[in-house]
Amino acid sequence: MFGRGVIGPEIEGPSTTPSDLMSTTHIDDQREVGQIVRDHPSVGSVFETFGIDYCCNGDRSLREAATAEGVDPTQLIRELESSTAEEETPEKWDSLEELIEHVESTHHDHLRGELPSLSELVAKVRVVHADDHPELAAVHRTFNDLADEMLTHIREEEVNAFPIIVKVDRGEPLNEDEQRRLQEELRGLEEDHEDTAANLDRLDELTEGFTVPDGACPSYELMLERLAGLKSYTHQHVHKENNVLFRDVESQLA
Repeated sequence: MFGRGVIGPEIEGPSTTPSDLMSTTHIDDQREVGQIVRDHPSVGSVFETFGIDYCCNGDRSLREAATAEGVDPTQLIRELESSTAEEETPEKWDSLEELIEHVESTHHDHLRGELPSLSELVAKVRVVHADDHPELAAVHRTFNDLADEMLTHIREEEVNAFPIIVKVDRGEPLNEDEQRRLQEELRGLEEDHEDTAANLDRLDELTEGFTVPDGACPSYELMLERLAGLKSYTHQHVHKENNVLFRDVESQLA
């Protein structure tokens, strides 16, 4: 079990103070992008800027991810190291159970409030602007699919997967059925995350990078702003699950 140890950044080398870390961080291009964000959450925004997926494809090395997106690894590393020089102390959790509580209270509760509200806004903008922007029909349809899938997904996590993960974290033995169900749940949840990423990318494509068109009203601008925010926020959410929570519990089951 974890022994209730701290879950968060994995910093190699001798113990240092936060100020030391900020001034001496070196990014290895063979390090997995998900682990880089795990150690330095502030760099998530840099990966976003370069169009690099650090959540669902967080197991790729930095060089591999950069090459796949046509990004110069040297330039990317320079930007990442610059970002870490200004970062605050990363979030840490004393246990997987505490991380689950954070995911539920921070991300799941946010989605339960944001998705229905944003759905109403997307529908409103479509009605008002559909004649000039026919792509809004696809935006509306894609968003509704995304929202339905996400709300179902977080409910399944809380009911089916998280309680078993808490047992693992507490050092309680799992029977064969629980082990099988947890492994199946984790595979299914990661597949859901990939579907979510695809829908978010589709919204990005339909809106040309959430770009505000000429003549857009304040509601149209707000819709695009919130959709862009949802994409970035979801990347952070999925990263905490795929690259921290799921990876750590899988290591206990191995």
